[in-house]
Amino acid sequence: MSLGSALNNALSGLRTTQAQIQVISNNVSNVDTPGYSRRQAILKETAVAGEGAGVRMEGVQRALDEILQRELRTETSGSGYTAIRARITDQLQALYGKPGTATALTSVLDTFTQSLQNLATDPASSTARAGVISAARTLASSIVSASSGVQDLRTQAEQSIGSAVTRVNELLKGIAASDRRVAETLGREPALLDQRDAQINELAKLIDVRVQENNDGSVTLTTQAGLRLYGAGQPATFSFDARGTLSAGSLYTNGADRGVGTITVSSGGGSIDAIAQGLIRSGEIAGLIELRDKTLVDAQKQLDELAASLSGSLSNRTQAGTAATAGAFTGFDVDLTGLQPGNVVTLTATVGGTPRTFSIIRVDAGGTLPANATPDPNDTEIAIPFGAGTAAAAAALDTALGAGFTVSNPAGSTLRILNDGAAATTVTGLSASITNTGLVGSGPELALFFDGASPASPFTGSFQNGSQKVGLAGRLIVNPGVVADPSRLVVYSTSPLTPSGDSTRPALLLERLTQGIQTFSPGAGIGGATSPFTGTVTAFARRLVDTQAETAASAARLDEGQKIVQASIDARYGQASGVSVDQELSQLVQIQNAYSANARIMSAVRDMLDVLLRI
Repeated sequence: MSLGSALNNALSGLRTTQAQIQVISNNVSNVDTPGYSRRQAILKETAVAGEGAGVRMEGVQRALDEILQRELRTETSGSGYTAIRARITDQLQALYGKPGTATALTSVLDTFTQSLQNLATDPASSTARAGVISAARTLASSIVSASSGVQDLRTQAEQSIGSAVTRVNELLKGIAASDRRVAETLGREPALLDQRDAQINELAKLIDVRVQENNDGSVTLTTQAGLRLYGAGQPATFSFDARGTLSAGSLYTNGADRGVGTITVSSGGGSIDAIAQGLIRSGEIAGLIELRDKTLVDAQKQLDELAASLSGSLSNRTQAGTAATAGAFTGFDVDLTGLQPGNVVTLTATVGGTPRTFSIIRVDAGGTLPANATPDPNDTEIAIPFGAGTAAAAAALDTALGAGFTVSNPAGSTLRILNDGAAATTVTGLSASITNTGLVGSGPELALFFDGASPASPFTGSFQNGSQKVGLAGRLIVNPGVVADPSRLVVYSTSPLTPSGDSTRPALLLERLTQGIQTFSPGAGIGGATSPFTGTVTAFARRLVDTQAETAASAARLDEGQKIVQASIDARYGQASGVSVDQELSQLVQIQNAYSANARIMSAVRDMLDVLLRI
């Protein structure tokens, strides 16, 4: 090697070490800059005629672990999902009050049952009667407040989805702009790549993102379910048709009757309902959708079920059937006087050796019976209009039941259901659950709690204008007639007049709440679809509160676990791609040594050249 070659090699070494020092200084100065990836100089040996000719720096690249980056974005989406769920479910639990406190929903219900116990002990006491009215009002107010809180949370979720969608559009436009600049530089500008990555990382918090890098350095973005977010320079456009303030009847359906907003994504000339297609599976938006359309809807259903069972258990009387025959036909008669829309007539029979239960529900003209209208998952539900009289209802029921049964109206409001005389069908029972709507005259049952919708009326479970149960928790009030005349808490008959000291009615109301066993609708999310929760009203209230507490605790545990995973990924990613001052200073020492070595070579070459010149 000639002295000139040695000098050129040393000069190239000095130039590259100077450039490396600049890279290190840039790293150190950005040690605390969010989203900054550590830079590395790209060095390449040069050769002339097959001999080494020094070194040159081709450029600067980021120290990036793409596998960790992919995991980081996945966990970021998961963190967005778990964090919003933990926050909202914690607020939801707070609506029911802290267990053991006087304002907790279960404590308020216990206070009400205690007031009934006091009245049953001393029915003539005006103080005890006033205590029942006060406790009933507090209970109704607590249920209404919880229901209002649930709908407020749903409205907040609706608004937050709208804000998140707006931010998604902003980020996608920003990613598109950054991506175009990256493609123009063929991905050789680390600062542009960092800028684009920061935008994608923020997007991942809102919605699950899958990133595919193209040959020119540009990217294509989709969700895990394949929804195209960005590609070929064109970002998708998200739109959200918010519905404002939500109510218990504001539900998501994939149709024109949808009561909440949906996310429509326009991409490549077409549009798609991302919620209906299940195309958003993680991130904050997915969490908000699940809260709005599932978690909080279930909470409202549970409150509505509590309000309905509280009302119905106090007001509904069971009208038992009596055995009846007509020639070879056998069965039962039941008096349906006072049957209200939504009330249920229960028929049990053995058909072809198989026990069957038929729930015959009064649904007059204009009403519609939904699926699973009763808590029994195994019954056959039949909607029959009684508005035109029992005879017309009997004729309609005879057609609905079909072969094996004979249905008639022997007199007045009596419904008779017999078999058809064949051995294949046996009628084993017939009864009706009828709502007492008056204050006196129909037995000790009392419609103490009313549906406060205008006009206020007893809860009968009607399906005339949709299900009366939907949103009942937000409309619950105490019967205005009882508030005006508290003596009706005791007096249930005027002929003969119930004595003021008669404990029959308050004792019955207490027994219905604390001892009466009933089956609750599995649609409320408590109990399975095939094994609905069975118990007392007070037991259901406790299970409701426990369920929400467990939901909040589960969400908190999931979020805590996700935070640990996120922190671990963040630390690993930081070690791989972040700036370590110690590492940079160590590398700086190596570069300084290399710089000194190259400088010494140049000095040696200079000395040798001086000697040659003096010869």
